[in-house]
Amino acid sequence: MPRVPLTGRKLAWHALTFVLVVALMMAPALWNGYPLIYFDSEDYVEMAFTFQPIVWRIMTYGVMMTVARAFDTLWVIPLLHAVLVTWVLHEAVMGFIGRWRHMVFLGVGLALALFTGLPWVASQLLADVFAGTAVLGIAALAFGEGLQRWRRAALAVISAVSICVHMSHVAVAAGLLLVLVAMWGLSRWLRRMPRPRMVAASAALVGGILLVPVTHYLIMGRFVFSESGQVLQLALFVQNGVAKAYLDEVCPAGAPLRMCEYKDDLPRTADEFLWGDSPFSEMGGWSELHDESGFIVKDAMRRFPMLVLRAAGVNFVEQLGAIESGEDLVPMTWHFVKTQLRRYPDEFKQFRFARQQRRPAIDFAPINDFQIPINQAAEVVTLLLLLLAWRRRDRTTTGLALLVAAAILGNAFVCGALSNPHDRYQNRVVWLALFTAMVGAVRLDQRFAGRRLAIISGNRELAEDGRRS
Repeated sequence: MPRVPLTGRKLAWHALTFVLVVALMMAPALWNGYPLIYFDSEDYVEMAFTFQPIVWRIMTYGVMMTVARAFDTLWVIPLLHAVLVTWVLHEAVMGFIGRWRHMVFLGVGLALALFTGLPWVASQLLADVFAGTAVLGIAALAFGEGLQRWRRAALAVISAVSICVHMSHVAVAAGLLLVLVAMWGLSRWLRRMPRPRMVAASAALVGGILLVPVTHYLIMGRFVFSESGQVLQLALFVQNGVAKAYLDEVCPAGAPLRMCEYKDDLPRTADEFLWGDSPFSEMGGWSELHDESGFIVKDAMRRFPMLVLRAAGVNFVEQLGAIESGEDLVPMTWHFVKTQLRRYPDEFKQFRFARQQRRPAIDFAPINDFQIPINQAAEVVTLLLLLLAWRRRDRTTTGLALLVAAAILGNAFVCGALSNPHDRYQNRVVWLALFTAMVGAVRLDQRFAGRRLAIISGNRELAEDGRRS
């Protein structure tokens, strides 16, 4: 049933809470004096001007960066991030909470700003902020109640855009689509299983996934998702020792692989292999090593399945626990400088004197010491909430908690087992657990309050019946 439209003072208060949460989401950028720059930011800023593909990036977030080009300022990007994240948070609260929604929304915004790294992620020139936004948007579409049709359509569009801006988001979205289909099917036999609303949710998921190859086709003329996945997987095999074990077995037998010449000189980590002083560039880099990478990855999985599975499991567990904020948000005294001067010269002074560029670097240790235990506790509470909601037949809370738990685990698998564990990958979605814990607790409290009122009302009716008789 649609919510009653807000008018007068309620509308003004609601608008004020929205603006306050937007400000909280971009507070780190405001404190820093400029949007936070990550190593990947340079590529996306350049894409917005050149529209030239970079083999290890996808084009979609580069297209989004054209918004900054249109306004001639990079400040518009953290503002856009903050507005879209706040919109999704707002719609999710509206869909999951029955009463005092504006107060719950403001409380959730304050809690996420203080106890999670979400504002730090939103303040970066990076697509990471949309990882959690996509999940929460899909959850609200599938299990939220009372949203008007136009708001559901807007939420579906934002969710689709959130999915398409990074390949890891696409992979997690594909997994969530399978989870929703499974829940819909099981709901026919399990009465406690929530039945998701599939039309808008599946349209956003499929649309977001297809936006990647469609964008690449329109810009590059090739209907592809990514042209770097095989090389990235090879780099992970170098890090976990699978590549060395494979090359030690096939190279003595005369395998015609360029990597055989360098099998004893492979670096220790995937990042060193791709970006450091390694044989990677000598072997031809991303383009020349693409086909050989695919062959090695497939053949290594066939020859060493248990070694691959064991390494994937270790990486998955490592990624699941890697939730620190601030990874690689270091002074960019050499990186990004040329791009800043070439593309946004009027803002170079702001960039140069931002807190991020000062030494010593921003100290995230106090923030992480404070936030990590809270986020870990929120993950545990989310699982407990899932069990409690299942027992009490609260299908809405069950659906939210189940989808968030699946997304957190799926993100750890995609970014850890299939890529390379980094704190920023899990930090960008762990805030969903705190959101779920808070909203689930409010829902349980409101349900108990509703039952108490029903009991009291029932007793009054009995008393009145007694007086009449």
